[in-house]
Amino acid sequence: MVNNRVVVNLKDASDQDIMQVFNDKTTTALQLKGYDPSDVQVWAWILTAKTSLEAALRLLAVSRQSDEFPDYKARLVPTFVFLFVLRRTQMTTQALRLLVEHAWQRLGKSDNSRGVLAIRDSIEGKLPQSQRYQRDFKRAVESANPYSRMSEPTIVIMVIRLLRHARKLWPAAFTSISTMITTQICTGRGGQSLREPVILNEISSTRLSFLYNKVLHLLSLPSSQHPYRAIPYHQRAQFNIISRMNGFEPALTINKEGYRAVVRVQLAHRKTIQEREWARRKAKSWPPWKEEKLGIDVDVGIESGRSRANESLLRLSEAGYGPQSWEGAAKVLSGWDTDRSPTIQTRTIFSKSSGQSRAHNRNISCKNTETESDIWAARIRATRTLHEGWACFLAYQDQKAPPSQAVYYAMLEKLVFDVKRRRTKATGKAAPSSHAFYGRMTAEQTGEGKEVNDLPTDPRDGIYIRTLPASVDDFFDMMLSSQIQPSGRCLAFLLSHANSLSEGFKYLRSSNLSPIVINTLLECKETALQRNPAILEQIPDFIFASYIRLLSRFGSADFGYVVDMTEGNVSSVASTALTVSPLMQAFRLVIACKPSYRPPWYSLLSALTRSKVRLRDNSPIEDIDGGSMATWSTMLRLVKQMEAAGIELDFEGFHKMCIGFEKAFFAAERVLAELRQPIRLPVGSSAISHVVSKDAIKARERSRLEAEAISNHGPHTLKAMFKRLSVFHLGDEDLEKGTAECLPAISELDDLIDPNILLPRLLEVPSPAELHALIRALGLSRDYDGLHALILWMAHYAPELKAVADELRNGSDLMRRCLIATRAFMDGSWFNLVTADQEQPEGLQEQVSDNDIEKVCRVIEAIESWGGWPTDEEVESYCRRSKSFKEKQSIIAM
Repeated sequence: MVNNRVVVNLKDASDQDIMQVFNDKTTTALQLKGYDPSDVQVWAWILTAKTSLEAALRLLAVSRQSDEFPDYKARLVPTFVFLFVLRRTQMTTQALRLLVEHAWQRLGKSDNSRGVLAIRDSIEGKLPQSQRYQRDFKRAVESANPYSRMSEPTIVIMVIRLLRHARKLWPAAFTSISTMITTQICTGRGGQSLREPVILNEISSTRLSFLYNKVLHLLSLPSSQHPYRAIPYHQRAQFNIISRMNGFEPALTINKEGYRAVVRVQLAHRKTIQEREWARRKAKSWPPWKEEKLGIDVDVGIESGRSRANESLLRLSEAGYGPQSWEGAAKVLSGWDTDRSPTIQTRTIFSKSSGQSRAHNRNISCKNTETESDIWAARIRATRTLHEGWACFLAYQDQKAPPSQAVYYAMLEKLVFDVKRRRTKATGKAAPSSHAFYGRMTAEQTGEGKEVNDLPTDPRDGIYIRTLPASVDDFFDMMLSSQIQPSGRCLAFLLSHANSLSEGFKYLRSSNLSPIVINTLLECKETALQRNPAILEQIPDFIFASYIRLLSRFGSADFGYVVDMTEGNVSSVASTALTVSPLMQAFRLVIACKPSYRPPWYSLLSALTRSKVRLRDNSPIEDIDGGSMATWSTMLRLVKQMEAAGIELDFEGFHKMCIGFEKAFFAAERVLAELRQPIRLPVGSSAISHVVSKDAIKARERSRLEAEAISNHGPHTLKAMFKRLSVFHLGDEDLEKGTAECLPAISELDDLIDPNILLPRLLEVPSPAELHALIRALGLSRDYDGLHALILWMAHYAPELKAVADELRNGSDLMRRCLIATRAFMDGSWFNLVTADQEQPEGLQEQVSDNDIEKVCRVIEAIESWGGWPTDEEVESYCRRSKSFKEKQSIIAM
């Protein structure tokens, strides 16, 4: 029988399509499950949400039950609706945080009353507006059934989808998600307590072993953003899985896939104290055998030189799995070659199949593992100097092995980074992409990055090579002559590190991309992108990002260019050197493609932070300050375009926004200082000159308003972004408040955290460099209340900040720099050291009280790992080394 109430409602809708869908058979099936067509309407309302956050909010609003909802009862939303929400290709961190908590609610481990009031307030006003929709929605939440126990396949599907989103957005949630497996999938007898093993039969043991090893593999896949920084989360989750595997009786077996997953994570992890000590004992000669530099080194045996990755490979061998090329390459990178000679332990993201493109030797089988390309590529990477890498490459050629892009790619890395080393050594500046100086790394740091060491000064430590290493251009020609076209990661690397646009275009034309794709990327006409927009979708994200980076890097260096971006639309531009400038082409490609991958967008943001970028086609070339101020508003519009494409800004993008604000702030200060000077008209000026002067006055007024807007509202915008990134929130009403209130309150996030679900306190933990950029932005704008609030926030989350800093090569020094910058701005040292003999303009005379400085001092000294209040010498050294030192001098001199 069809429900009469439903029939009346459907007739009132007068929709024949709905009547056909909800026929007798369909309605009866729904009633057997305890539902009716109004429930389907609610499910559709959840799944048709425009954004992932809105879908998560709708799901939780229907599902939650609390005293805060006196008229509602929790409604059982079917599991398939939840799984469909997880199938979204794009997700935000806020939405993922809600969905992980909802997953725990379905498993019965989370307090579902937490955050209900916030969700009710957020969902208010967003319900469907029609009375029928409102009535059906209310009826849909009036009856409730407890969540039934989820089946094992359903839990596995849920965990797989949550892990996929966590890899892209929130690796810190790995531990919580992996615990869903260890606590919910443990079929067997016993196990009533953590110490009591779960007894399994043979069938259950085989099934669970396969499942747990698959989860280990999923946890070894690298994160999309900052993969090395996220490795501790991968490792912690894997250890959680392995610990649970040992809690069964008999213990679950780790298969080859599981062992490889563990090895992959250990290869990407930083060296331990023992591994750093072993690296210090290695000789400068090759192979780097242990050298007894101290008397106590005599008692140190070879067993001390086994890294964690090498120990994992040893366990794999003991389990009965024979070595293959994957294990051989991993062993080389772990510090020991296949002939048991030492190499350099190298930190790397080791893929499932470490080779690049095997199209050229797909039908070739190498019986001897010593000649396989993956092992030789690993040997080249596991070296310290260019000569050591070149010697390995020559040995590879002597083997008469088939040409492999993996080997050429590894050698190209050595050649490119050696060029950077020599260039850095000649200029005396640190490479911008590294935390260490090229050629000045210690023995413990060698292998932590891609940097190439200086050649040893002692000839006895050098390695013999029959020919000198080729240049990058010659080696690339050698690669092409071997019938190897750059593709994949190799092509992306070449585009990212090309020394000029012409060189990058040469790499692109020599690649294995189809001619139509290459022509589309190189075509300057906007109509070409409009004709074939789908062509860009054929390009892998990382290759597209590398090409955008190439165009962005050389826009201002080689060409004078103009960018005019209004509401996300890039208009045509006149250039003195090209029909379309490189940066203009980058803007066109990104706007046309709207990639869901952050690096292309961030390349544009980075380009806008550079000097001498003009954004108005009617601005004179010499109006650098006007262009610098305009870049700030353009960066804000670009961020809105990212959000419209479903991409949320992370702390890497926030770092670029802080740098862009600093550039715009300096320009605004110069403009305001110039506007303080009165306009002097020449004696006997004509009427035409008087009219021009009126136009000039209007232009000055526009410049003044723009400059004041940057100085007054820029810090507030940055603080709002910082809060959005670091704090779990459901609405934007708190972002409309002023000054320091936009910084996250200390207890604001902690109150929403359920300790049962093992989620971190912060959505994302900023690195010391990102914190330093915000401190500079607040300090330059004399926002002392904001600095005080930020230091309090940093003190409250000091353990999380220290964990991130420890993963960086010089993280402790960078964190110390944050504290030095705070003191330099709080006590006015940064301004005073620059203007010791000059009178400061009125805008720079604002000072913070001694009482406020004392409060900040007490907070800093209370954190032991911070090293106390910065000294006068540290502050003076910081001010002198500031990259904006000369720029600040020009501001005060005006």
